[in-house]
Amino acid sequence: MTTRPPHGKAMKAIERSIDIKDLATEDALDPHSFRSPIDFLAAEHKRQLAICDLLDHLKRNPRHAAACDELTRVRDYLVRELPLHTEDEEQDLFPALARRCPSSDEIETVFSLLRLEHDCDRTLVADLVAALDALIDGHALPDPAAFLANARAVSETQRRHLAWENTVILPRARRHLNSEDLTARTEAMAARRAAKPVG
Repeated sequence: MTTRPPHGKAMKAIERSIDIKDLATEDALDPHSFRSPIDFLAAEHKRQLAICDLLDHLKRNPRHAAACDELTRVRDYLVRELPLHTEDEEQDLFPALARRCPSSDEIETVFSLLRLEHDCDRTLVADLVAALDALIDGHALPDPAAFLANARAVSETQRRHLAWENTVILPRARRHLNSEDLTARTEAMAARRAAKPVG
């Protein structure tokens, strides 16, 4: 298995146009409402792409009056839902796949890369949320250039994660996880959201 990030046609397919209005403004999704936890994660990935699109829009014009709802939507997603999604992957999906995938897949190499990037994301997201809070409260940004750079970095890293996850991780999950694995993942994801409600 290649350890280079997906690119070319695969990347373009992942980054196809997303209906931002329908996806980025949805309420938090319920794992039990999907046929499988893999479908749930795929839907979450579409929402993340929509959030990335909103970030790309906001970094071009963060002070636009019409952007207030978008600022709040992005901020709330980053604070409430993205950490849960990361836990879904690191605590549930990755360990289950590690048990089921053949060693020839070298799937642990991808997991290690994604975990490292998740750790870096936490700092980037914390800095971005602080800037978004300032904008939502009507304050001027102390360092607009840093905000633009951070928004760009968060969007780029999330898109890169999604390329890996949509082209490498989820297809293997559909191929290798059995019904017991899937049921356990659904229940764990639902319990996580019950313990930390995002609504």
